[in-house]
Order: sequence, then C-alpha cells, then structure tokens
Amino acid sequence: MKSQDEFYLGLHAQLIGSDPLKAFDISDSSLKRDLSTLRSRVKHEGLAFLTKSLPKLGRAFDQGLVSNRFNIPDGFRKSSQNASIPAFMQAYFNLVFDKDGFLRDVVPVEAVRHIRQVLYFAYKLELPYSVSEESTTIGTFIQTDAELKIIDSPLALDLVSLAKIITRKVFHDFDHKDILPRHGPGAVATGEKLEYKWRFSRLYNSIHQVYPYYEYFVVGGAHELSDRLDWYRSLQRRESGSAKVVLVPKDSRGPRLISCEPLEYQWIQQGLGRKLAEFLEFGSPFTKNHVNFTRQEINGNIAKSSSATQRYATLDLKDASDRVSLELVRRIFIDTPNLLRALEACRSTETRLPDGSFITLNKFAPMGSALCFPVEAYLFWAVIVAAVVHALRLPLEKVVNRIFVYGDDIIVPTHWSAISIQALESVGLLVNRSKSCTSGFFRESCGVDAFKGHVVTPVRLRKLWSHSPTDASALAAYSATANSLAAAGYVSASQFIWSEIEETFGLSMPFGTPRSSYPCKEVNSPELAIYLNKVRGFKWRFNRNYQRIEFRLLSLSERRLNSRLNGWPRLLRNMVTPPVGDPSVVVVPRSTRIKRGWMSVA
Repeated sequence: MKSQDEFYLGLHAQLIGSDPLKAFDISDSSLKRDLSTLRSRVKHEGLAFLTKSLPKLGRAFDQGLVSNRFNIPDGFRKSSQNASIPAFMQAYFNLVFDKDGFLRDVVPVEAVRHIRQVLYFAYKLELPYSVSEESTTIGTFIQTDAELKIIDSPLALDLVSLAKIITRKVFHDFDHKDILPRHGPGAVATGEKLEYKWRFSRLYNSIHQVYPYYEYFVVGGAHELSDRLDWYRSLQRRESGSAKVVLVPKDSRGPRLISCEPLEYQWIQQGLGRKLAEFLEFGSPFTKNHVNFTRQEINGNIAKSSSATQRYATLDLKDASDRVSLELVRRIFIDTPNLLRALEACRSTETRLPDGSFITLNKFAPMGSALCFPVEAYLFWAVIVAAVVHALRLPLEKVVNRIFVYGDDIIVPTHWSAISIQALESVGLLVNRSKSCTSGFFRESCGVDAFKGHVVTPVRLRKLWSHSPTDASALAAYSATANSLAAAGYVSASQFIWSEIEETFGLSMPFGTPRSSYPCKEVNSPELAIYLNKVRGFKWRFNRNYQRIEFRLLSLSERRLNSRLNGWPRLLRNMVTPPVGDPSVVVVPRSTRIKRGWMSVA
C-alpha cells in the first residue's frame, strides 16, 4: 500500500505528465525535468511542497495574470533559458509570459488552466493541524477582535451616515417577528446532540424579551404550555449565553475557527438569519438579485464575462467575519431599531476559547453564527453603495443594481473598485489585495476562476486519503474527484485514483451517471452504464415494482436511529423540519458508511 506521500506524489506526477487537450508540443526532456523536481522536493519537503509551495507559485501566477507581469516567488529556481520564469513547468510558463516576465498578447487558455490545475490541486487538502497552527489561529482571532476600533474617520462617518439611511429604505417593511426557528446542522456550545436538541432547558432573558419562549419555542401555544407547565417552570433562567470556538481542518494554511452557539441561540438565529437572507435575495427591490445567498452562479457568471471585458472587478476580504464589528452593525442599523434589537438579542456576547478562558466579543458574530453570513453580506453591499453614491453623487437607483455580493465575494464595476476598497477599509474591514482582481484578464468569485472569458478553475482535493477500506467519506470524495479529473481531460490521473480506490476497497468500480446514487465511473447515458455494468459482470435483476434494472453494488448510507421523541417536542420537530421518509427515524450526521444493496443506475 502506498504511503500518503507516495500516493499524492504519484497523483501529481500524472497531472504534470498530462496535456489534456494535446495542444502543445512539450518536449519529453522538459516533462522529465518537472517530474524530477517534483520527486526531489516531495522527498525533502513532504506534502508541504504540494500543499504550500506549489500554491505559493500559483498565487504568484495569478498575480501575473492580474498585473500582466510575473514575479518568481521565493523558493523556486529561475529557468536557465529565461530568468523571468521558474524552472519548474517552464515550458508552460513560457507560453504565458515572455522573456521579461510580461503577459503575452496571445496566451493559450489551455496552458493557464493546466498550470493552475497542477499548482492548486492540493491547496484545499484538509490536513491535520499542529499545536502551533492551532495557537496561531486562536491568537489571530483574539488579536483581530481586540483591534476592532471605533469608527471615527471623516470618510467612515459620512459613509455610515449614508448607509444607515439606505438601511432604513431597504428594511422599512421587514418583519423581524415573522420567522420560523429551526436547528442548524452543526454542534452547539451547550452540548446537545441529535434529538436532545428538541428539549430546551434554558431561558435566556435577552432572547425572551424579543422572541418570547411561549411563542417561539413551542408549537401548541397556550395548550402546550398548560400541558408542560412543569417544563416551562424548570427552565434555567439566564441573562445571556456564551458561545464556544472550535477548530476544524480547513486547508494547507491551517485550521478554520468556527463558533458553536448555545442551543436556544442557534434556534432563533437560524430563523432570523434565513428570514434576512430570503428578504435580501428575493424580497427587497434594492438588494434583489444583488445580495445573494443561494445563487453563486450570478457572481460566477459575472466573473467569467468580466475576465474578457474587464467591466467588473472582484474583491476579496481577509478575515471578513471577524472584522465586522458590533459597533458597525449598531451604527448602520440604528434607524431600524426593532431589527437591531432582534439582531443583538440572539447574538452571543462572549465566547469560550479551547483553553477554557472567555473573551467578550467586539465583533458582531464569528463564523458559525447563523447571523454572520446575511449581516456581513448586507453590510458590505451597503458600505460600497454608500461610498459610490457619496463619491460620485449618483442617485441610489443607479448604484444598487451594479454591486453584487455573495458572502465576502464582492463584485463592483472596475472603475468603482478603488472607491470600494477605500470605503471597506475605512470602516475597519481589510481587503485582500493579492486575491482581488481589479485589472488584467483574470477574475475569481464564488468558485469560478476565469481568464479571458474561459473558466480555468482547477479540480481540487479536499478530503485526505486514508487508505482505509471502511472510510466511506474518502470513497465518496475521491470518486467525485476522479470523475471531475476525467471530465477535465486528465484521464491518466483519474485512472490513478480509480486504481487506488479498487485496491483499497477491494472492488471493481461500477459505471453510472451523475444522477446515480452510488460511487461510480460516470458516463453520459443510463443505457451505456447498464451495458458496461453487465459487461463487467455485476450481478443484476429486473425490479418489476419499479420497472427498472438494478445492480448489486456498494453504496453509501447514513446511520439511522429510531426516534425517541414524543408528545409536543416530537410535534415541534415534525412541524418545523418535516423529515424525508419515515418520521420515526433520525439520521445521524457525519455517519456515512458503506453497504451493499440493489441500486438503479438513474
């Protein structure tokens, strides 16, 4: 069995050796040098070369596309023939940049796509993190929160003043009371899991004053309270609750910090957060189709077209969630006092760190709070709109329909980018200039990387390969990766993964379509998949009940438990989150396992 380093080295070697569209006459000697460099550096640096060094070269490459000038980053040797490009993958870099490092007038898009595929393939790999990386992430979280300052510059005060007027217009008919609370998918700070989440045990006064428990935590109103009076009286009365932060694997840069909210806070946050997102995306005429939460393709399509036209610029924020201060929220929502009161009512005021200590939060809400995403997205939009109206003296109606926000993915007209960056940073946010695309022919937003009107988004690894024949999540993730690589033209790399899957799991992979509910090699039609599966000798039958052919295959399923809820809590669960299928069954999150059963191709 291959070690981790051997597995990823072999996979990258297949990528480097591929020319998916057979577009270039790359010499064998050049490929041999690249493979030799790959093996040598992985031998000495381990996976860090693939997850850290290559993405570093990738970021420099992207910057070259944006600025039209490439600069070799530290850690990479210059080409002996062209000192302006790296020796690694020099044959492809030569197709993109000239001898002085300037972007060529005619650049093969296939070369750009191939370079980025190799350099970014392992960037998002969710690796275990070290104690030092954990300490760095927590330290950055604490420091960023402490650095949130009072907004007092003349520009910031003018923008906030205008943004609060815009906010009053946007939310003038928003009903913060009309929400449907629900639970989120993640863990809670108070520790409840599965069906225990439906047994509320604390009454927080901050929430109760805005969202009374006898209205928002029960489904039967007075009838339920009369039946459960002992439960209501037993609720622990507290003024407010504390969140806690946890670290989860993110990518090669280290762990991601997530906030776990108290159970009752999460319940209301989910209701208010979803209401805000739906209102902004579909309800308000000012933000409709411009502040989005479910349609990434809007930003993605604009990024693609603007990589050719240069009409729009894409902006990226650093530590976006952690830099939205409570003060900024208060100032911008001050003219919508009822909504502001609701936002503060279900916001955790402090959080517990992994070492057990507590800090009072200056930020509005860290990532993990259901209010984080909708509030920050709206604020980014409002600040930029206010800045353009203020700077250019344009009517509001001329500005609102040219700003697009999805979380911290921001798109503005290119000639407004400088105004937008200045505005965002004046209110305490930090624009990541190295990932913002305000010039050149490269844009990236909402998962779409584009160059001159063509998508050059690489296939990325995320899940770490475990070599375990019981790791269902690895089977699912790497089957999807193999299919994505094949679709992108990297057939040999795809076959490398399929071989490893079949060796590890001791099976021959079946064929299927993108709609198939089992891990498979994807083909274009169900008929072809059925034919190939029969040829491969998979056991099959004709199901007369469903009038379809089925194969005996390995599939993925989640662990299910019998529900123990009854009475009013059970009714609340069924009314708020109607289960799919049998209501007496509870699906255990993150419990995917491998099982064999009869499966249909389509």
